[in-house]
Amino acid sequence: MDRRLSRRRLLALGGAMLSSGAVAAAALAPRGANAPREAEWPYDVLLLDEDDPAATPLSLISGIGVSYRLPTATPTSTPAPTSTPTATPTATPTPTSAARPSRPLEPRPAWDSPLLRQVVRSGPSGEPLVALTIDDGWSSRDEILGTLEAKRVQPTFFLAGRAIAGDRAFVARALNAGCEIANHTMSHYNLTDKSAAYIQDDLQGFEALVRGQVTGATTLPYMRPSGGAVNQGVIDAAAAAGYRVILWSGSTGDGLASNTAADIVTHGLNAARPGAIMLAHFTPRTAAALPALIDGIRAKGLEPVSLSRLFRGELAGPI
Repeated sequence: MDRRLSRRRLLALGGAMLSSGAVAAAALAPRGANAPREAEWPYDVLLLDEDDPAATPLSLISGIGVSYRLPTATPTSTPAPTSTPTATPTATPTPTSAARPSRPLEPRPAWDSPLLRQVVRSGPSGEPLVALTIDDGWSSRDEILGTLEAKRVQPTFFLAGRAIAGDRAFVARALNAGCEIANHTMSHYNLTDKSAAYIQDDLQGFEALVRGQVTGATTLPYMRPSGGAVNQGVIDAAAAAGYRVILWSGSTGDGLASNTAADIVTHGLNAARPGAIMLAHFTPRTAAALPALIDGIRAKGLEPVSLSRLFRGELAGPI
């Protein structure tokens, strides 16, 4: 069976899952000059947003990714008018300012404009470190955060604003646990067909959300486009806003719903090596796999860390 047939079968699987009521959207893995190297990419198809209750596929962009639209609201009947009870006066709440982090934030790289326009897929390999990056935030946030705290691991979270819209305080909880927040955009839509203004607004919207939760917090200079879908327009727009595109050198494979917790551990350990940037997602299966994955990484003599720890003291070039 060739790779093209394999992709079709996986896309068909994604369609079957959607038709049966499971929420998932299949997208072709990024290809071309800006895609992660073929030898390091474990799948031809990424299953995006498996825990997103709102997103449905809009159109497939060949070789890059998938766009989304929100479902149309179902009309409901207008309820009969009822008498309005007299409201009991309440005290006006006092506005609150953003919380302050309970621990110092890790310094981040000060990349110049040329470096911001170079996509990162891995980091310096001089130390036995692996950058663990966990994307989205649709589910299992506190379960995963609890495991990380228990294991004393402080990774980077590429959170999407839409994914944590109902739990913005998770930003403060994550930062207070020593984790790092990076920018996965506010909308989590495919950016390759969007204008520079849209991309920058999408990034700056999530940056404002983070700053509004914790004083001094920022997502700069790390951004990851939804599904890893990237082209020169995305790179340039992100760089103009102070961001560098961060992809990955290996994946846990947790974006595919068919992968079990044991599969996730296996794929993650295969991807673990000095300087690796490992992709994972907030899912229940990832939460189940995480303790064994962390233990396995450490058994290889490596330590899972944040991007800023991986890049500490480095002005990372094209790597």
